[in-house]
Amino acid sequence: MPLVFLNAVNETLKRVGSIQGDAGELVTGTGTDDEFTDSSRQRDIDLIIQIWQESLHELLSLGLLANEASTATITLVAGQREYTLATDRVFERFAGQTEGTRVLRGATTGLIVIPYPGGYDQMLVDQPVATDYIGDPTRYAISPVNADIRLDAEPTADNAGDTYNALIETVQALTSTMATETFLWTDTVTNALVPVVAETWTRTMNKEFDAEQFRRSLTRAASYASKKQRRTRWGVRRG
Repeated sequence: MPLVFLNAVNETLKRVGSIQGDAGELVTGTGTDDEFTDSSRQRDIDLIIQIWQESLHELLSLGLLANEASTATITLVAGQREYTLATDRVFERFAGQTEGTRVLRGATTGLIVIPYPGGYDQMLVDQPVATDYIGDPTRYAISPVNADIRLDAEPTADNAGDTYNALIETVQALTSTMATETFLWTDTVTNALVPVVAETWTRTMNKEFDAEQFRRSLTRAASYASKKQRRTRWGVRRG
C-alpha cells in the first residue's frame, strides 16, 4: 500500500525522537485534522508538516519531481482578453525547458500561442487600443496584477468556445487536513526524504541559522511569485 502523508509524519517523528515505536504513532481520526492534533507534541508535528511542504517546493524548484506537471485549460469568451488557467492543482508557472515549449496549445484550432516578447507591459505598450486586435491569439503574457493569462487578440464570436491547453508546473499540497493524501511518487522517494525533513527539524529546533537555506528559499519564492521560468542562457543560440 502506498505511503500517505500520515505515514511520513510518523516516520519523521520517530527519526527525531518525538515518538518511540508504534504505540506512540499518530492515527487516523474522524475530523478533518484530528490525525495531526496532539497537544503534547503539537509543536513538533506542526513544524514537521511545514518542513515537508518546504522540501517538496525545493524539489520542484530543482526540477526533480517526476509528477510536477499538470494540464491547465482556458476557454475563449468573445470580447475577453484575460483568463485564469483552469486546473485541479495549483498553478506555479509554465512548464518547459525553453520559451518555445512554454506555450498554449489550441485543442480545437491546432494553433500554438507563444510568450509575448517583452511580456505583459510590452503588450500594453504595443497595443494602446486593445480592441483593434481581434481574432485568434498568437501570443500570451502573464499579468503581474493577478497572474491571469492575457492574449494578444480579443476573441470574436467565431473564436468563442475555442480551448487552449498549457503544461504547467505544480506541487502537491501537504497540510494538516491531508493526512491520508497519497504521495505522487514512489515510497522509495518518501523514505529518502524522511531524514532530510528530520535534519531540517533538528537544525530549526537548535536555532541554527542556515544562510544557504535562507538564500535558496528566498530565490525560490521570487521565482515562483513571477509565474515565469528563470532564463538559463543569454544571447543568440548558435548551431
